[in-house]
Amino acid sequence: MPTPQKEAVLKDTAQRIADVRGIYLADFTGMTVASISLLRKRCREQGIQFRVIKNTLLKRSFNERGISELDPFLIGPTGLVFSSDNEMAPAKVLSDFAKEFEKPRIKAAVVDGRLYTDKAIVQLAALPSREVLLSQLLGTFVAPMTTFLGAVNALLATPANMADALGREKSKAS
Repeated sequence: MPTPQKEAVLKDTAQRIADVRGIYLADFTGMTVASISLLRKRCREQGIQFRVIKNTLLKRSFNERGISELDPFLIGPTGLVFSSDNEMAPAKVLSDFAKEFEKPRIKAAVVDGRLYTDKAIVQLAALPSREVLLSQLLGTFVAPMTTFLGAVNALLATPANMADALGREKSKAS
């Protein structure tokens, strides 16, 4: 029978991850208290939550939500990292922090129902943000039209430019 404290942790965790589309697991073994505090601060700045919860409680919370893909990765010290705003933000923060301090090690993630291993998460973190990708896509669609309109504008402006040049030549001659 779980204790009331464990039940409270289960309920709190279930509420926090209810609407989250990306859940990341990180191994923080070997990190100092100062580096974990710095990681938590960087997470907070980006609207990301970093929690340390017992693996058995995490497994129960995940299984209640229908996530069983992360069960093999719930071994050793595990940090739960997620954001309710942006499912890719934790990948970026964790990989940037790991590049700088060589820790934490990203174990795995489930983003939109798909399991990602540590190598795939590093590749995901290298991708530009959604807004940047959308603006690049829009630019790709708009570029041909812009070129076409520039050519049409040049064709329409040619007679006017020729008339202006002819007028200047006549005024110089007189």
